[in-house]
Amino acid sequence: MILARSALFSLRTQPRAWQLLLPVLAGGLWGCLPDSGQKAAVALPTGHYEGTVAYQGTELVATLDLREVSPGQLEADVRFPQNEGLSFPAANLSYTEPQLLLNSPAGGSSISAIREGDFLRGVFALDSIKADFVWVRRGKALPRAYQTKQQPAARGLPSLTLLIPQDTLASHPAVALFAGPAAEPAARLRAAQLAGQGIVATVVVLPPAPQPADSALLQSAVQVLQALRREPAVDTLRIGMWAHGTATVVPAAVLARPKAAFVVLENVPVSSMEDARPFQLLSRQKIPVLGLYAAADTSLNAKDSARRLRNAARGQHGTQVRLFPGADARFLLPGQSNADGKWTWPSAAPGYLPAIADWLK
Repeated sequence: MILARSALFSLRTQPRAWQLLLPVLAGGLWGCLPDSGQKAAVALPTGHYEGTVAYQGTELVATLDLREVSPGQLEADVRFPQNEGLSFPAANLSYTEPQLLLNSPAGGSSISAIREGDFLRGVFALDSIKADFVWVRRGKALPRAYQTKQQPAARGLPSLTLLIPQDTLASHPAVALFAGPAAEPAARLRAAQLAGQGIVATVVVLPPAPQPADSALLQSAVQVLQALRREPAVDTLRIGMWAHGTATVVPAAVLARPKAAFVVLENVPVSSMEDARPFQLLSRQKIPVLGLYAAADTSLNAKDSARRLRNAARGQHGTQVRLFPGADARFLLPGQSNADGKWTWPSAAPGYLPAIADWLK
């Protein structure tokens, strides 16, 4: 009896074969799990989102296209199909699960949203306006209307970022947008608008420079125009310059060989006969000028500047000077409530967005 109990005790206390394997199996299973110190890859919220933004009872249709252009890097385009003046390519875009943040390169507009499955819930801000929204994902992101191409640095000129339209045309007009630090945001938004309209665009940020520009700055501007001629997608007979707020580099249009095909000026002050001389030179060299002025821009006397520019550049076929009544420095008409109390969203001044593309046709 004692032997029987001893044998039974031995059977109960001896580990069985499958029990001996438990530590091995457990080790193998834990080895297959990710290290707790390593973060799992976050799925980015790419796709095409649709919805509306509403303010004081007035809705505005909105779309957002989010694309992964390289591992972990997003680009985005915000569009308001009924009000393209508020559309913009995203700048300062970041995504930290589940929050998405982005804004307009020209400032003033921003989006802060939380991802909830196939939905984005957040706030669209336009200056002091704040509008809640819920947008839903509707498939893959739509392609951008233009591609970005880096042109390598050459002969002392830094590399250029070209925005090239993605269409069926073999060549396109091109414009170099010259802007000082203060005007750079407006230039980048304008470049994206132009590329979406079939014009190759590049932004060149100017250092703070005395008036008038020194020869080195003008030669650098000439080199930019020459660099555009080397781009296969550019029509070499239609390369021009754009300036905002200052005419510092305008003389480069004449120095280039061949000379620039056109010059576009936006809100460039012309306060005296001295300020008008560069534009008289353009007229003598038969370089057409398009002058665009926002009447409500408080940084200059838009009406007087438009008049002086028109007088200085007159006589050259194709020259136009346009004044947009009520438009602020961004060429936007302010939002307001009408007599019935209905809110009207801010919008681009009529004719401003297509002004350059229409003029070049």
